[in-house]
Amino acid sequence: MGVEGKAKHTAWKRILRWETQRARIEATVADPATANKVTDRAKGITTTLSIEDEENITIWVAQLRADGVPISNLMLKCKALEIARDVGLSPNDFKASSTWIRGFSKRWAISMRAKTRSGQANYEDGERALAKLTSRLGKVIEEHGIEDIYNADQTGINYEYLPTHTLNATGAKSVWIKCAGRAKDRVTAMLLADNKGIKYPLFLVLKQPKSKIKEVVQENLIHRNGFGIRTWDVF
Repeated sequence: MGVEGKAKHTAWKRILRWETQRARIEATVADPATANKVTDRAKGITTTLSIEDEENITIWVAQLRADGVPISNLMLKCKALEIARDVGLSPNDFKASSTWIRGFSKRWAISMRAKTRSGQANYEDGERALAKLTSRLGKVIEEHGIEDIYNADQTGINYEYLPTHTLNATGAKSVWIKCAGRAKDRVTAMLLADNKGIKYPLFLVLKQPKSKIKEVVQENLIHRNGFGIRTWDVF
């Protein structure tokens, strides 16, 4: 059963438009990479923001990242819509869709990355602090004629480290892992080395309950930096 009236006229116009684009359609279908595409719009046809507008967005991104501020796709979309509104584009003209975000990211070499470090200071601040510390230590070493320099650091060691995932039968409601019940217990390992490259044996710092006797607690604080007498005698 065919269409009539306005619907028929619209369909006829669409067929005529396809006929004028026959060569392009046939080339698209012949290419395996584009054979299954529903639409084939020319590159950049949906980029309604100008290059200058997109450049303003990249400057905004660079400024936030310089301060260590994370940027999500939603934040990028909101910024793009804000600029589009400022230049007079309506929500129907520009929607900052996921397709536009992918194209924008590709054009300006921006990608979603997993963080590799975090902190209160950015990379430049860290580099300046490192240079300042290095300079100050160099002056102290030269002033006092220091020859032996030691560097110590501490790290946590778990009594028991359990994986968070395991192979198990599909559909099981409970996935049980046998353990010794010490998954949350750990000790502190102190590492020590010097400027000659010598690595010293590590020692472990165990958690020791405080004495309940007030006089003993005060004596440990005054004479042993808070350590008990047995721990202090070991070192």
